[in-house]
Amino acid sequence: MAANHDGNAARHQEWYDMDIEEVNLEIRHLLENYSKVPPTEVVKHVNKIRADGFAANPYPCIGHYRFLNLTLLTHPLYDSILMRLKSNPNSIYLDLGCCFGQDLRQLVYDGVPSSQLTGLDIEGPLMSLGYQLFLDQETLDSRFLVANIFKGESQGEPWTGLLATGADIIHCSAFFHLFPLQEQIEAAKIIGKLVRKNGMIVGRQSGSVKPAEVPAIKPGSTSFRHDVSTLAEMWNKVGEETGTKWKVEGSLDQVGIKSKTTSAVEDENSRRLLFTITREE
Repeated sequence: MAANHDGNAARHQEWYDMDIEEVNLEIRHLLENYSKVPPTEVVKHVNKIRADGFAANPYPCIGHYRFLNLTLLTHPLYDSILMRLKSNPNSIYLDLGCCFGQDLRQLVYDGVPSSQLTGLDIEGPLMSLGYQLFLDQETLDSRFLVANIFKGESQGEPWTGLLATGADIIHCSAFFHLFPLQEQIEAAKIIGKLVRKNGMIVGRQSGSVKPAEVPAIKPGSTSFRHDVSTLAEMWNKVGEETGTKWKVEGSLDQVGIKSKTTSAVEDENSRRLLFTITREE
């Protein structure tokens, strides 16, 4: 997740829902059983963190409470990812654009040693709020790093450290869809360097039944929305330019897409794109 401080307060307000009165069962279960938040306090706790998070980074995924969706948990390969991480103590999971680190906490709750897990975001305040949301600063042994994906190894640590170790599983949700196609390609080439052979990049993002550049959340900018075929084309190009080979699998659905919307980031062609990108060579 990237910062968005464009100063457009009216635009941001469109992305800020009223306080919720209930949360989904998956995040409630995690907060009650992992974080030990009393059941009667869960909603109040979430609303406060949402308000603080939006003040730090006014993005639709925070204002619309999308951070409450445990996206990795709903990925078709979640069980196999979980088994892979639990069965091999040397395996590494990296969450790029981790926001509050909610998916990382689900892995810990499901039995993955937290020392195998790393979260990275460009916005440090969001990761700090993650500790407040999950009440685990004293117990979690995961690393949370601040870095800019687009700068790659030119920024030195912590990116060069990530490059040295690599990762078996990279979770990268709600990231690529923020940018024009050429910028997505450049980011993919940088991220691809982190993936060990036979490793995977998994996630979900906004897609479209009509792939195209569309208006982005920053006024005057665009972002490219993929379907599965154009996402595969992008990674084929990445492979050609980096001497690697990638297998892309995915699907489009309407989960989380508002059927009637005037949003600047969704229209009648909008879909959720679930993907798995495996490094074969």
